[in-house]
Amino acid sequence: MEYSLKLIVPPIEEPISVEEVKKYTHIDHDVEDTIVANWISAARRLAETYQRRAYCQQTWEMSFDEYPCLPIRLPYPPVIDIISISYYDYLGNLTLASLSDFILDKHSEPGRVNLAYNKYWPTNILRSLNSLIITYTAGYKILYAGTSTTPSPEENTVPETVKDAICLYCAYRNENRSGEIDKIPQAFYDILNPERIFE
Repeated sequence: MEYSLKLIVPPIEEPISVEEVKKYTHIDHDVEDTIVANWISAARRLAETYQRRAYCQQTWEMSFDEYPCLPIRLPYPPVIDIISISYYDYLGNLTLASLSDFILDKHSEPGRVNLAYNKYWPTNILRSLNSLIITYTAGYKILYAGTSTTPSPEENTVPETVKDAICLYCAYRNENRSGEIDKIPQAFYDILNPERIFE
């Protein structure tokens, strides 16, 4: 069933620190920390789009024009939690569903949500567009030790392959500052491909 997907709260952290990328790229000064941070963000967005995964905690809004078939697969795993499930009737009245009426499967990729035992969709007539909305959080666990730019390795569950791909992208940007080579190295995609989500 068709749906629309909107990122409503983007990540406030990155899966790898500026210092880690500087070591990888042999940048030994702090003058370009902002540039390196921008490379990391660009690499993360590119990799998330390619793999269809969420690396750092973010909030998504998934909208349907009618009650969807069950179970519902939640894009951009891993799912963390469901914030709300709401629907609009044909008069535009908003109703928040009770989350206890639903079961969240965090083990599958993508995560899935289904109605709990003996629970059913309401009988309300829905409006014709964006009538049912699921808001949820997704991403791997990242806890920071010290400063916000220095993740503690034992508390960062983002896959190492993702970090490797981000470092590779940043090295490509560092070595290609003149823009002479406009093609991202194929190795970037090769690293990410095994864990790519296909829908």
